[in-house]
Amino acid sequence: MLTTKKSDLSSALGLVGTIVEKRNTIPILSNVAIERVDGGLRARMTDLDLEAEITFSAALGQDFRSFTAPGHLLREIVSKLPDGADITIEAKDDKQSPDSVTVKSGRSRFALQSLPTSDLSSMNLGALPFTFTVSTKLLLAAIGAVGFAISTEETRYYLNGIFMHPGADGMLFVATDGHRLAKRFIAVENAPADAPGVIIPRKTVLALSKILPKDGEVTIEWNDTKICFILPGTRLISKLIDGQFPDYVRVIPKNNGKQITVRGKDLSAAVERVQLISTERGRAMRFAFTADALTLTINNPDAGSAEEQIACEGDQVVEIGFNSRYVLDAISHLAEDDIQISLDDPVAPAVLRVDGDHAENLIVLMPVRV
Repeated sequence: MLTTKKSDLSSALGLVGTIVEKRNTIPILSNVAIERVDGGLRARMTDLDLEAEITFSAALGQDFRSFTAPGHLLREIVSKLPDGADITIEAKDDKQSPDSVTVKSGRSRFALQSLPTSDLSSMNLGALPFTFTVSTKLLLAAIGAVGFAISTEETRYYLNGIFMHPGADGMLFVATDGHRLAKRFIAVENAPADAPGVIIPRKTVLALSKILPKDGEVTIEWNDTKICFILPGTRLISKLIDGQFPDYVRVIPKNNGKQITVRGKDLSAAVERVQLISTERGRAMRFAFTADALTLTINNPDAGSAEEQIACEGDQVVEIGFNSRYVLDAISHLAEDDIQISLDDPVAPAVLRVDGDHAENLIVLMPVRV
């Protein structure tokens, strides 16, 4: 038997919605294991590609034994209990109630089916020779700045994650879906310069964004096939995507000589207004740059047209088309202040940067025909 607070158990079950599938051909993968470890208890969950271990505080009775319970159901039960509630869980294995778990709180009582903890396999990590430690704030900012560009096209599975690899005095994080590319640098002391570049799956990135606190440090360890993120009381283990990330450096233009500066907040607001006339299929927007103004235009044969002009700085004259939704995504991950746009011609990719930011931090947008 164990007794714990609602807040403690709720935190331990926080990744159930991300990792545990509601419908599973392997029944044990729908369950969460509650196991004794040094310092208390841990909740362990896996889908065989991603595994989380989260410790939490609880008072244990002498009769306590490890058990598993349906993850989503247990989380829902806990979420519906009053704040501050005490929860008692007792696992039984006898003839009258084989492999069952009883959850009690106040006048509420739930009897859940259970499966043996030995059935829930644990991921074999092996040696993890490459490692670095970084602030959680920096890592959160990096994955947030590039995660929007992860591809959801399953046929190009090697784009379904974030590419992490060593750079000069730090680590680089890159994502692309073929229409846009985002890159972010974080400074890391003693970064493993000889480490291989690896692709962190989209599902792992989502789990990371949920468990990384705003303050603190996270240690990252990896080899060619697996990666582990270690936080106080939490360990997230993931398989890596087995594929070759494209040579993204070739996609980033090096000779875009036309430089324009525009205020991000103004551009975002103007794009949102002009795109009102667009449809889900037709989001192509014309960007006409002149010496001191940027004119945004959309023509929709079914709905009409829209145009707006905002101020910009630069002495270049060029017209180019972009997907308006991709432009909004890019701005939201840059800044509301000045954004520098580097252009060449209407068929060449554009590079967006924040003035004064690290040179490696950028977003590349592919043009569209308008």
